[in-house]
Amino acid sequence: MRYKNIVYPVLVAVLYMFFFQLFTKILWENHLLVGLQKINEANLLFKFTTDFIANGFIVFLLVATFYLTKRPLKELGLTIESKKIVFLLAAVYVAMFIYYGNYTEKGIYIAFFYLVIVAFSEEIIFRGYFFSELRKTQSFLFSAVFSGLFFGVMHAFLPTITSNGTTADFIQLALSSLGQGIVGSCFFAFLYEKSRSIFVPVLVHAILDYGSLLING
Repeated sequence: MRYKNIVYPVLVAVLYMFFFQLFTKILWENHLLVGLQKINEANLLFKFTTDFIANGFIVFLLVATFYLTKRPLKELGLTIESKKIVFLLAAVYVAMFIYYGNYTEKGIYIAFFYLVIVAFSEEIIFRGYFFSELRKTQSFLFSAVFSGLFFGVMHAFLPTITSNGTTADFIQLALSSLGQGIVGSCFFAFLYEKSRSIFVPVLVHAILDYGSLLING
């Protein structure tokens, strides 16, 4: 297929977003969606399970597909490149966790959530796969911007669901998220291309999200 480097990534991204939206909406409508601030020892395992299914299941299938078809995992950025930068960023994240000072189940899970559930999942899909596949045949700018459109739209699903929003509300949120998605995509794609490791944008992504929690309380 002539345009497989565009069509396949789009299909994977749409599947990822559709699955997230469908599963999260089911949880919300059945009063099963556990917010980060409501985590406790009793619901921790359930929270992890539902988060993994919503955010990580498609990622797991993607990585498994690469492995089973013997495609190098380095094509997803799963390499040991830029070890010093990765170590430094990891140290920053640990320092932020220590500064936050919440060593309860809730505090530990929040740090895990931003690093693995959110940052790792999104970076594998939108940079490790989507951006990388486009980059094989397209310019950096096109690859970053085009994948960024989907990255931006992705962030409109959860607010729409939790506010019981309509389709019109979703479209409005999606449009307002496009700019942020494109800027974020260009930034994370730049880090990924320069470092040749998905772990660099993953850690920076997590630091920014976790940092916003520390700043906003």
